[in-house]
Amino acid sequence: MSKGVLIRKNKLALAAMCCSSLILSACGGGSSNDGGTPGRGTLPPPVLTESTGLVEPIAVFNNVALYGDSEFITNGSYGLALTSNDGSQITSVRWEQLSGPALSILASNSQTIGFDVLEAGNYALQAEVTTSAGAQQNTQQLTYEFTAQQSDVTVANLRLDHTVTERAKVSLRVDSFNNDIGTASITWKQVAGPAVLDFQSQGNSAFFNAPAVTKDEVIKFETNVNFTDGSNSVDASFITINDTQIIDEAYFPNSNIITSEDVYAFNADSPYKNAIESCVYTNTLNSTCTFGNLPLIGQQFTAPTIDDILDRTLVSHDWMGQRFRQYLEQSAAGPDMLKLLRGVTAVVISYDVRPSFYWAATGAIYLDARNFWLTPEERDTLNEVPDFRSGFSGDLKFRVFWRYVKNNAPYMPGQSFSSAARETRTFDALEADISWLMYHELGHANDFFPYDVWAGLSNSDDPLSFFRSNGTNSDIMITSFPLSSSEMKGLAQVSFAGETATNAQRAYVGSDIETFFTPDIASSYYSYLNEREDFATLFERFMMQYRLGASADIGIINTQDNPNLLVTWGQRDRFNHISIQNRARFTVSNILPELGNINALQASLPEAVQLRRNVSWFDNINLGESVGTESVIQIPYRLEKAAAVEETSLHIGRPALPER
Repeated sequence: MSKGVLIRKNKLALAAMCCSSLILSACGGGSSNDGGTPGRGTLPPPVLTESTGLVEPIAVFNNVALYGDSEFITNGSYGLALTSNDGSQITSVRWEQLSGPALSILASNSQTIGFDVLEAGNYALQAEVTTSAGAQQNTQQLTYEFTAQQSDVTVANLRLDHTVTERAKVSLRVDSFNNDIGTASITWKQVAGPAVLDFQSQGNSAFFNAPAVTKDEVIKFETNVNFTDGSNSVDASFITINDTQIIDEAYFPNSNIITSEDVYAFNADSPYKNAIESCVYTNTLNSTCTFGNLPLIGQQFTAPTIDDILDRTLVSHDWMGQRFRQYLEQSAAGPDMLKLLRGVTAVVISYDVRPSFYWAATGAIYLDARNFWLTPEERDTLNEVPDFRSGFSGDLKFRVFWRYVKNNAPYMPGQSFSSAARETRTFDALEADISWLMYHELGHANDFFPYDVWAGLSNSDDPLSFFRSNGTNSDIMITSFPLSSSEMKGLAQVSFAGETATNAQRAYVGSDIETFFTPDIASSYYSYLNEREDFATLFERFMMQYRLGASADIGIINTQDNPNLLVTWGQRDRFNHISIQNRARFTVSNILPELGNINALQASLPEAVQLRRNVSWFDNINLGESVGTESVIQIPYRLEKAAAVEETSLHIGRPALPER
């Protein structure tokens, strides 16, 4: 058994303090893509960067080097990384814990793992590593032992040691089990490895672009954290950068997206393993696979099982597939999703998908894994790089908020979770977070490929060419039930597509938006982006109320001199307003005809009701509750504001459809 040379993690401390949390909201985004949109940042150029110094391995096993931590104390966060040292390529890895108190290792098939050590004791980890050099393959088992000492010192936990693809966007986060990171002073430093690009820090998080490399490289970052009680802690994180094949003209790189190389078929014995791994989410994908190679699920199954769905599921971490299974098994919406998933070729759930989207070029849906986590360890594996849409509409004088309310309480977003706290979500929170997203994305999928086309698809057809030859049901809807407000259509391009606002648009306030919006027949601000989003949002709103009893709120709110977020105009369950019911009925009947008489279902659902004017967005949750008005409201920018989600968080996702 090999031990490495000493690499010290300096975790100094004085007294521990009770942790107080910064509240952050976490929300996904729903989108389709049948064309390009402006606004997304560009990829870093494919140029090599100079090294800031070398990371020394802590052990060497034949042709494989092990990097990472070699001194361990309780409450610390640690990492181990593998690279080859002879020019061969690591093609597969499987980590396993052999002994010691249980560790939570959530990237067991990756070259790099990160984990917390919560108990003192002796530990042993084993990695089965396969390397390839041309036709030659070599598999070996590597074992690493370490001892963790009991300690009560204050620690900083730099998360998370992991593997990234060269030129991809990367995030790191520092927190602490036993002190308040929210009031601490934090400094960041890259101490070894090829220099990263475009480094930025924000609060307790840091973001950068991985450099281009010619072989797998390990970089090392450190944080130095000074807590307000006078204690100090230094922690390190090891990031492996994969040297991989990237075709800049391929579908994803051409749209400024570098995909994870750690995405794999959740079911290793799936008959579609090779097809979904090559046809859906790679940096070399430059042609659309035919239905003969990767058919829609509905072409093969009238009533697919959960296992049928998981056979078409790609994940970056096993826990994502496990949560997906749990959702499909336990959610009241699960049976709906099994039917709706017939309209896709595959499901991708990955730590680096942000925002979520449906894509006509592959016929697959791509889901942000932020919607799926339950435990803090699962959350640690997520990429937290800021959404590229976050700066859109920043110079407008209004916002349009949205949410779901159930039983007079926030449903989605519900409870906010601190990025620094080790909090666990309930299944109910998971169900809310996944359901609205999947109803939206699968609304797109069944718009492009409705139930009545599945049987007629040829093996020689492909999703992209079929869509271009046949159009969608949303094309029909917008012709039959057009939206009329040119002002709202123009503003939507600012808020969701990143266009520059005109002087007139920058002058609009909430009352102007009310005048433009309320006479029209849109269910949301987002509906004005394009007919695809209009169609999917209508379906999402209907199904969330019908299946889960969750009401959709929309609120127009001025951003000037309005710290309490008083509502100019708002409405609950607008999708069921009499002026919009025909549109909703058309949408739902064309996406999920198995529901039966949609007219009767609409009659059973709540009618649209108004939110109260000049009352805080937050005090408009329980509409039967007696509240004050503007003159008596005192809500000093309270923490719940983090749960105010703007319609801009729903912006259409990339990539653009290929021109050919």
